[in-house]
Amino acid sequence: MAFASGSEVRVAYVAETSFGVTPATPTFKVARVTSGGLRTNKQTGTSDERQADRNVRDEFMLGLGAGGNYAAELSYGSFDDWLEAVLCGTWATNVLKNGTVRRSFTVEETYELGATDSFSRFTGAALSGFSLSLSAREKATLSFDWLAQKETLDDAIITGATYTAPNTKGVMTASRSVAALDVAGISTRVMSLSLEVANNLRERPEVGSLYSNEFGIGRCEVTGTIEAYFESNELYEQVLAHGSGALAFTIGDVTAEKYTVLLPKIIFGDGEKTAGGNDDDVMVSIPIRAVLDTTEACSIKITRAVA
Repeated sequence: MAFASGSEVRVAYVAETSFGVTPATPTFKVARVTSGGLRTNKQTGTSDERQADRNVRDEFMLGLGAGGNYAAELSYGSFDDWLEAVLCGTWATNVLKNGTVRRSFTVEETYELGATDSFSRFTGAALSGFSLSLSAREKATLSFDWLAQKETLDDAIITGATYTAPNTKGVMTASRSVAALDVAGISTRVMSLSLEVANNLRERPEVGSLYSNEFGIGRCEVTGTIEAYFESNELYEQVLAHGSGALAFTIGDVTAEKYTVLLPKIIFGDGEKTAGGNDDDVMVSIPIRAVLDTTEACSIKITRAVA
């Protein structure tokens, strides 16, 4: 009997024809992920009947859902589909802004077991959020959060299914790949920067079904944290003044294979100066929130194919 190995797990996805409906002969795209996975979340209940023998009479199933998270390293062109879906936008002339377009996928995890493999297919899978992390002397990492309607198991591919291999572009880093970092026009040396997008998806359970109907969606919340070296009062003054401005940076190593990320209007949150100890630098940690910029008509804008 073969045992599955984590290094051999394949994650692939395909856009659905409608929520929860996989194309008849799907062309899956293999995703470049590093860890994580989706799983079924089963809700159960316990009988409260009074029994003289003190035994529990039943444990019953109330509902089934699915979801999880995939971690990844940022490389050019590898996650454009997922970025489009999580921002509910559409790439237009290589520009993507957060919007209101809903997309769902079938996500398939393949576990290598030798002669017969195991397939977990998650239908009605939607991206509930993602994060980007840039830390000094580290690779640029991504995390994608998913909510799915259901999981089904199989021991063979879908008849007629094909699989497109991912690209082999290099992994981007926070040190070598980032340029033109601008925090509200303030001279800032940043040790780390994180951005998060949350769609606030919610399940819609209904009588007569174990599964959720198509998910509800909330506001697009774009937040983050800036960790910067304390060089002057200028950046911290924005905290005290409840200031705002734009945050922008370009990431990539190859001409025409870079992204520019723009948060056209950020509000500086409840930041603080941290003195640390005798052998530490004084740092400024500031949470930020992006809000609607009426000129750009979005909270976040990503441009690809940047020179």
